[in-house]
Amino acid sequence: MLTGETRPATLRPAMPVGGLARAAGLIAVGTVASRGLGLVRDVIIAAGFGATGAKSAFVIAYSLPFFAQRLLLGGILSIVFIPSISQMLVKGDPEETQRVATSTFNLVCIIGLGMVAAGVLAAPLIVPLAAPGYLRTNPSVLTSAIGLTRVMFVSMVFLALSGFMTGFLNAHNRFAVPALAPLVFNGVIIATVAPLGARLGILGVAVSFLLGWAAQFVVQIPAARHAGLRFGPVIDLKHPVILEMGRLAAPAMLGLAVIEINSNVARFFSSFLPPQPSVDYVAVLDYAFALNQAPVSIFALSVATALFPTMARIASAGPEALRATTSLGLRGILFTMMPVTAAMLVLGQPLVRVVFQRGAFGPAATHAVALSLVGFAVGSVAFAAYYIVTRTYYALHDTRTPVQIGLYMIALNAVGDWFLMRWLGATGIALATSLVSVTNVGLLLWVLRGRLGGLGGGEIAATALRTGLASGALAGVALATMRLVGPHVDPARFSGAAIQLIAALVTGGAAYLVVCALLRVRELALLGMLLRPGRTAPASAGGSGA
Repeated sequence: MLTGETRPATLRPAMPVGGLARAAGLIAVGTVASRGLGLVRDVIIAAGFGATGAKSAFVIAYSLPFFAQRLLLGGILSIVFIPSISQMLVKGDPEETQRVATSTFNLVCIIGLGMVAAGVLAAPLIVPLAAPGYLRTNPSVLTSAIGLTRVMFVSMVFLALSGFMTGFLNAHNRFAVPALAPLVFNGVIIATVAPLGARLGILGVAVSFLLGWAAQFVVQIPAARHAGLRFGPVIDLKHPVILEMGRLAAPAMLGLAVIEINSNVARFFSSFLPPQPSVDYVAVLDYAFALNQAPVSIFALSVATALFPTMARIASAGPEALRATTSLGLRGILFTMMPVTAAMLVLGQPLVRVVFQRGAFGPAATHAVALSLVGFAVGSVAFAAYYIVTRTYYALHDTRTPVQIGLYMIALNAVGDWFLMRWLGATGIALATSLVSVTNVGLLLWVLRGRLGGLGGGEIAATALRTGLASGALAGVALATMRLVGPHVDPARFSGAAIQLIAALVTGGAAYLVVCALLRVRELALLGMLLRPGRTAPASAGGSGA
């Protein structure tokens, strides 16, 4: 039986493990529900538009305004605003906290409106730059994307305002409404996308997203006001906290630019891949990445969102608590994402078929998306770990190191996409994205280890080994279940394919938990607390091993 180090008592995270688990559990409940509705949303869109050029046009139109919003507003709010408000709350000055919050909200409105005006005017220029391959392979995609981009720029103002509300509430350790607000977003889209799509085509999808983000912002207003937010004509540009946020914003913007450029590199290169009948590869990669990122959001983003306000508070107290909190987050990621990786690697084809294959989304699209999903699955743990690692840097007010490393990753990503797509097509682009993510997180951890005097590497390695072995058991049991159930159902029908897939996931998941228990993976205690929020964490819950 494998054993590992026991964490010394002095390395406990500042937030009690039980409190962290309850906060993460609350966020996870909202995220799971939102992802469930998001899946319904994507299924409706897939049935209507498949993996065609129309869907690719929407993906391009979405990515450009989202890049601008993340760069100018959304990411800065999560990286800079939350630590600033958290530190002011610690000082206990509600009037100053209110002044900073109101000023920030007004700045978001002003910058957002400027972003819309610039984006609407510049759309014909920037759209071809985002996917130049379509100038040769399918120019009509770019023509459609220009009109969609203008609508999506308006949408991004509401997304930014919603992000402000979420940041304000999270800084006050209020997670329920921000976790549930995306349900409203997805609910509005589900209710409107089919009728709008039938009348307006792919433009109806863009309008539906606009309505969804507006609703997501509005629904958070009452909770924010209850937490102390007040609206008014206040923009105190000379306030020390506003000046500090401005100082930190520039490197944060550069860091987010690196992240977003990397995410758009795949779209840039995939636009050069010749489309097949009913299969356009920008859309293919978007479906595959969305499916891959669903569990990342459920597990990694939930833990990271719960951890970040605590990280921001304890960073100035010394490295021990921050080191322990970061280590706990990384081990939680390994415990949750290793089995997800295994499941996607062995069950990709039936998963895509059950989720998407209907209407305009045919077998050819299923095959293409499943292959790309395998490429993205290789990087699942790294995608998730990035949320934890970067938030540790941001808690240390270090936005430069992720930028410096990320700049090299852009070049590596481009080279990897160009080289691997020549051999593997869209799957090669997905695989290159994963390999670059693994490299990026590895370098960030290596630097962070020196900054914090270690990260509990023995415990992390022990958790990685144990969960890796348990994930291997999951893969073997899942494949065996697929073969055993196959002769008793009709895999050619949706019902048969769904029964086969669910049986494989259930038996594989059970095998994973059993092997984890046999190997004494103590992160199982966190799972118990997520399922039973009233339970107090045992003192050893943070460790891995006997």
